[in-house]
Amino acid sequence: MLVTGDERTALRGAFGGAAGIVVISGTGTIAVGRDGAGREHRCGGWGWLLDGAGSAMDIGRDGLALSLRMADGREAGTSLRPALWQALDLDPGDPEAPQRLKALVVTEGFGPAGFARLAPVVDRCAAAGDPPALAVMGRNAAALADMAAGVARGLALEAPAVCPMGGALTHLEQLRLPFAAALAEALPGSRLVDAAGDACQGALAMAAGLLRSPGPA
Repeated sequence: MLVTGDERTALRGAFGGAAGIVVISGTGTIAVGRDGAGREHRCGGWGWLLDGAGSAMDIGRDGLALSLRMADGREAGTSLRPALWQALDLDPGDPEAPQRLKALVVTEGFGPAGFARLAPVVDRCAAAGDPPALAVMGRNAAALADMAAGVARGLALEAPAVCPMGGALTHLEQLRLPFAAALAEALPGSRLVDAAGDACQGALAMAAGLLRSPGPA
């Protein structure tokens, strides 16, 4: 019997038994890699309260934090604030909206998923050229590239194949594009690749390995 996380089944599905790194960004985020000898190393994924940089949760939260800075005059206002507040059914013209927002994000059921649902709003603003939204996406893309570089250092991988996975990297273009540029800078020689298979196929491959051998898959 083997108990493991879905990031490792995703790694096995993406690369089979070959060396490589998967960078997963969804509501949360994690990177994990494997070298040619079968050693694995993870980076990130320590929970949204401690280590969510690069995730949809952080993108949404960072955008909301900026919107409050805009509302109180610490930052110049842009389209980001009304777009985010309207997505939460808040009136940008209501002087009580900042207090309502403060109360909303601590309600039961909002949590990481509530922030993550706002990531597409930040992405759309970034695509339209909103500078603060572009900055949010760029910072989070750089965080993902740093995770991939951390895995590569942990395994002494040179010019590794890197497979981006997860809903945020798949669907948020303004995260995916700067991630590619940041990865080239953080991990020279690396190359982005598509997954050979998904996490379910990875889990089946690991299970088949257990059946063939009493040792680790």
